[in-house]
Amino acid sequence: MHKNRREVVKMLSALGASAVLSQALAQHMHQPMQPMQPAAPANLETLPAKAIPWEGGTCAFCGMPLKTPPPGAWMGRTFAPGFFEQTYSQIALKEPQNGMEAIPFESIACMVNYAWVYGLRDGVGTTFYVTDRGAYNPAKGPAAVSLIPARQAVYLWAEKRGWVVMDAKIAAFKNADAAMTFAHTNPDLGRTRVLDWQTLLDLAPLPEMNLVSLLAKHAGLLK
Repeated sequence: MHKNRREVVKMLSALGASAVLSQALAQHMHQPMQPMQPAAPANLETLPAKAIPWEGGTCAFCGMPLKTPPPGAWMGRTFAPGFFEQTYSQIALKEPQNGMEAIPFESIACMVNYAWVYGLRDGVGTTFYVTDRGAYNPAKGPAAVSLIPARQAVYLWAEKRGWVVMDAKIAAFKNADAAMTFAHTNPDLGRTRVLDWQTLLDLAPLPEMNLVSLLAKHAGLLK
């Protein structure tokens, strides 16, 4: 069920507390990272992943391009090749909406936050997909994106700012071993933790850039 204005306003008023969610999580990172596997999926509907609108496609939550733009083409900034694509996510739909078979997102956090606002549930007329970062080669860009069901993935949180877009600090992997291998080969990520899909849903709305204004916009509080 779509969050009504009262529910969103209540949540926004509480962001004084929830804005420190990432700090609380960071404090928890002092514990050594332990291998983990996602919980066994429930009997949920699984729809096939849909085609990705790389050319001209934008995130349904934040509006950023899905494909890494040429140098200086977006807000005058330059990004490493394949940077945007590494966290592409989508909600595949059983019934098309606005002519789309899937809702695209540039960030995993954007997908989780969009689902939180609009009351979408994975496996109920939808299937949520994420890019397997462990199988992704930035040098190949969109051609290297491999989508896996979000409920079957694990998620690497790392404290370094800007290692993924929207400062969401989360990327997806097929299992904990793959996530830990990535973390160990990229020690500049700082403290890390492997989380499962249910944890991301429990933490929603997830911290990312412009979170308050984006939530307010999608709730109809801002034009």
